[in-house]
Amino acid sequence: MRIENFVNKIIQGDCLKVMKDIPDNSVDLILTDPPYAISNEVVITRGRNKMKFKGTDLKLGFGDWDKFDSLDDYLQFTFKWLDECVRILKPGKLIISYFDRDKINFISDYLQKKHNFKLKGYFAHLKSNLVPQARKVKWMNGWEEVGLWQKPEGELTFNYQLGQQKDYMQVPICGGKERTKHPTQKPLKILELFIKYWSNKNDVILDPFLGAGTTGVAAKKLGRNFIGIELNPDYIEIAKKDLLIQKNL
Repeated sequence: MRIENFVNKIIQGDCLKVMKDIPDNSVDLILTDPPYAISNEVVITRGRNKMKFKGTDLKLGFGDWDKFDSLDDYLQFTFKWLDECVRILKPGKLIISYFDRDKINFISDYLQKKHNFKLKGYFAHLKSNLVPQARKVKWMNGWEEVGLWQKPEGELTFNYQLGQQKDYMQVPICGGKERTKHPTQKPLKILELFIKYWSNKNDVILDPFLGAGTTGVAAKKLGRNFIGIELNPDYIEIAKKDLLIQKNL
């Protein structure tokens, strides 16, 4: 199939199946936030005790999409979607992905050793409105990690004319009008930063785990094209609504 058949569309389905129809070397940037395999059934109650920090209960089960039988099962899934991304990505371009801090070295090692990708660095998303530690057994989780890897044998896109940029940014957890019901939604400001520096106008940006649609919104806002793949129909409705609000479709 031609790449034009996918551009500026949200496709419902398993990304492992959908990506097989996307042509080789056809997208300019892959920007995503995949499952971390960190969900569990624990619920932390905060509003019905005498603890210092009050608030709504915290549910640590994000959904079936984040549940795997074992670490090996999870990594096999991860390597499969990475293989498809490598095939689809143009030479010299980047895969940029949020990832669990405890597991990001697995994918960095895989991309560098199997596919000869070059590590361009790691980026820290610092959270300015941290969720307090209800159990008081460790420090608050104040940052998330993003990896940047370049495919070999091609020209890098890096818009250095935008000026120097630190490898971190402090941005609040999504709230207000930006917030949706997606449990792991990422801030628009962070994704816009990646798109500005690592892609050009009219480029095609793929997100195989579109979620609430933030990658698509950021891409269209900045004059890029996108391909969004999402398994959950409820999240697709959220994504479509956000894109329509932005008046980009």
